[in-house]
Amino acid sequence: MPESLIAGIPVHFPFEPYPVQRAYMEKVIHCLRDGTNGVLESPTGTGKTLSLLCSSLAWIRTRQSEHQMQMVKMEKADFSGIGGGAPGGDLSELAKTMGRANNWGVPKVIYASRTHSQLTQAMRELKRTAYANMRSVVLGSRDQLCIHPEVMRELGNSNKTNMCKLRVHSKTCSFQMRVESRKDHPDLRGPTIMDIEDLVKVGQRLKICPYFASRELVPQADITFMPYNYLLDPKARKANKIELGNTIVILDEAHNIEKICEESASVQIKSSDVAMAIEDITHIMQVFASGESQDMAGDEPKDFTLDDLTLLKEMLLELEKAIDAVVVDNAVDGTTFPASMMYELLGKANFTYGNVASIISLLDKLVQYLLVASQQMSIRKGGTFTLLSDLLTIVFANKEDVMSKVYASFKVHVLVEESKQGHGKQQGAKQQGGWLGKGTIAAATGSSKVAKIINFWCFNPGFGMEQLLNTQVRSVILTSGTLAPLKPLIAELAIPVAQHLENPHIVDQSQVYVKIIGTGPDRQQLISNYANRDNPKYVSSLGQTILNVARIVPDGLLVFFPSYPMLNKCVDAWQASGLWADISCKKPIFLEPRSKDQFTSTMEEFYQAIRDSKGAVFMAVCRGKVSEGLDFADRNGRAVIITGLPFPPLKDPKVILKRRYLEANRTRENQLLSGQEWYNLDATRAVNQAIGRVIRHRNDYGAILLCDSRFKDASQVQQLSKWIRGHLGDRPQCSPFGPIVRELRQFFKNAEANMKLPDERETDSPLETVCKTEVEPLAAIPKVKREPGSNATFKSANESAIKVEMANSIKTWTPADYASAAGRKLGGAAPNAMDFMSRLDSNVSGLVVVLPLFQSIDFNCCTDSKSGSSGLVKIHKRERSSPTAPESTSQVSKKRYKLVENIKVEPSSSQAKVAPEDRAAFLRELRSLVTQDQFRRFGKALLEYKNGTYESFQALMAILLDVLSAPKVRYMLVGMRKYLKNEHKEEFDRRVGNL
Repeated sequence: MPESLIAGIPVHFPFEPYPVQRAYMEKVIHCLRDGTNGVLESPTGTGKTLSLLCSSLAWIRTRQSEHQMQMVKMEKADFSGIGGGAPGGDLSELAKTMGRANNWGVPKVIYASRTHSQLTQAMRELKRTAYANMRSVVLGSRDQLCIHPEVMRELGNSNKTNMCKLRVHSKTCSFQMRVESRKDHPDLRGPTIMDIEDLVKVGQRLKICPYFASRELVPQADITFMPYNYLLDPKARKANKIELGNTIVILDEAHNIEKICEESASVQIKSSDVAMAIEDITHIMQVFASGESQDMAGDEPKDFTLDDLTLLKEMLLELEKAIDAVVVDNAVDGTTFPASMMYELLGKANFTYGNVASIISLLDKLVQYLLVASQQMSIRKGGTFTLLSDLLTIVFANKEDVMSKVYASFKVHVLVEESKQGHGKQQGAKQQGGWLGKGTIAAATGSSKVAKIINFWCFNPGFGMEQLLNTQVRSVILTSGTLAPLKPLIAELAIPVAQHLENPHIVDQSQVYVKIIGTGPDRQQLISNYANRDNPKYVSSLGQTILNVARIVPDGLLVFFPSYPMLNKCVDAWQASGLWADISCKKPIFLEPRSKDQFTSTMEEFYQAIRDSKGAVFMAVCRGKVSEGLDFADRNGRAVIITGLPFPPLKDPKVILKRRYLEANRTRENQLLSGQEWYNLDATRAVNQAIGRVIRHRNDYGAILLCDSRFKDASQVQQLSKWIRGHLGDRPQCSPFGPIVRELRQFFKNAEANMKLPDERETDSPLETVCKTEVEPLAAIPKVKREPGSNATFKSANESAIKVEMANSIKTWTPADYASAAGRKLGGAAPNAMDFMSRLDSNVSGLVVVLPLFQSIDFNCCTDSKSGSSGLVKIHKRERSSPTAPESTSQVSKKRYKLVENIKVEPSSSQAKVAPEDRAAFLRELRSLVTQDQFRRFGKALLEYKNGTYESFQALMAILLDVLSAPKVRYMLVGMRKYLKNEHKEEFDRRVGNL
């Protein structure tokens, strides 16, 4: 690889670095050399991560070489002075021993980012460099690394953690016990770069625990990768035994570092948590008193006595009384108290600095006891004890000598806890009276004591950063593509910074088109403020703007909304007006889901739509998953539309208190922002992050359209990233929509002509890479596909697909995957239907409720037929739009083979009338065939059927038979079959066959 001399250090870079990369690496090396801190911004797509890794590891390697030379000199000196007397030799040996123990004074690098996916990307970048032979390790959670089958069966990270601790403590985890004997195995020590997946594979091969094995690799590692919270959260830092002395801490993607620092020092406890903890302690005491503890479980640790439980219960009862006595003046927004109130509250229950360590230890023992006991009897797993332990750990992590700073940085905010009805266990407890009756999920109605939520909030990110600096780190480097403006960030974190950088972008002016669109095609002002966002004319004009842009922009178009409610409102209005259908005609639309499982499958379908050259529109929310760290390079993202400024909720108590904190602590010396400036900056930083999804490398190009007239305000422009400001000019103005359309069309025309084509991504879908087979024709009925289940081909396909699923070859299944199983010889798809349905359950409600319902009801385990090629990819996350579906099925499982013949009769006798294969077409045809009232009844019945109960099925069948039993429309009734649950299809077949 080419070598460049940067700040006196030879740096091997995969190619000749661009000027912006050279400037960035120079700043990094200055920080490491001088032992100072840096805040470095370099736009996404400038090779920031690659530059960061190469420069830091080049400096480390240079230091290692220098110390190796010193070692050689020491050994030569020892050799020449062999006869000169023992004392000098002993001193030299001592120096060598100390040097080895301290890594010869060479610092180590800790590279932290927000998520493990970002860490995985960074490790991939490292593999591309000349430093791939340097030792590295990644730290993950038990949830990601544990391979013990019983621990992995536990639900929730907390339960897995506690079960793991229990097995390690009781020496019943064979994987962990083998770590010591196999930690030097070549498979573990050999590869220099192993990400989470690599560690798990090695652990499975060697039958050792990847979680504990990775900890064994840390002392010898030159660079350690870990998520933020391992560094910034004192609890996590202690639990993972992370030593920060003489280390270089790199915080990548640090645009949210203030919030992370604040959240890691904040905690919440509810009245219901305390009440359930009391109930759990009482249960354990009853078990102890009755002598059942030996029968209940013999292996769990009982490192506590009945006296310990009695004392803890008394303390919690006092804490409950103290919380009940807190007066909340405002039941809606809550009441704020000074930070000292939290210490007074805990003090009334005798929780003090003197005894908190022993109480936390007792709580941890109780969690492990309940975790084992819960396997023998119906009892909670001690989650409330974990919450109490976290509360005490965070509140008392602040030493007594810094209490004045704690009082200035923290506030206590008390809210009324909403009552939850219908919890059987708690209602039974109510009848017992006393503390147990009161300490249920919420206070009994009619009682003057109301259940409360106690929030202990930190508003000073510098508080957490100061704790990090006090660990004697050598350097801290904060970097991201969107840190600007830098001064407020540095002021809030209160860290001494010697190196600053705001890099320009790596692309030319001709590769980016940036405009502020102040009016839509109908000349309606585009401004998404509180007063205007409910204006139907504004919502319509915004939709028209997106439609016109979608006609021009090739391939992927990203549209970011300020919030989920605003996204929902626009989608509802556009569906009602027909704009949604108009946009869908140009490009399929995907909506950002909130759940992790849905998100993965949706993104893959979006990318697939791009690969299929259909283009796609992805509607997402600022601060959502799509806006944070996802790659929309090249065709995946040719333009981004920002529909408004995502200000935090103005009346949110935390926002109000943050603004008050800034106003109260702002001085000329500390240069803190005012409350209003912080409020504006928080919105603009989210916009900067969303904009960064588009231009991802040197040869990329795209358009950035700011569809809110407020972007022209000088205060907003100054908070945008420096490279964006350069494109807007000194005095940006809103441009008329007409000229923008012409300029945008010309921009893409020129870019496509002048820019080289991007490298094509892999075209095969995940399923196709696993099994490439020919599709057997279904001869009997050319238009209505048969349901697989009775033929040997499907059996083998089903078995192969299950093996694929068990091997985790693909993580998400689309209905197209299900469909491709039919008739394949080597592979197919039969994953768990309920898992897949839960992935598709959308959080965004639609105007036409039927569409999302079809998505959640449609997918039964291995019963979908072979779908059209475009179907699911186009639809899956267009919950509100016209989803495309697999082809109509007239199929049943093997046990109901004869009934399939009954279903076949109807279509075969009328080949010309077959229910549309496309979901949207199906609904449109259904709506055209029935009255408005009938369609409404149908939608309501389908909504109720989403739960899948037999009663809801009967209600749906009654509607279907009433509306679709006539001969002319019976083909639609047959087409409805594929949307039913498997367990209801037999009765459906029987009742339809009797018509």
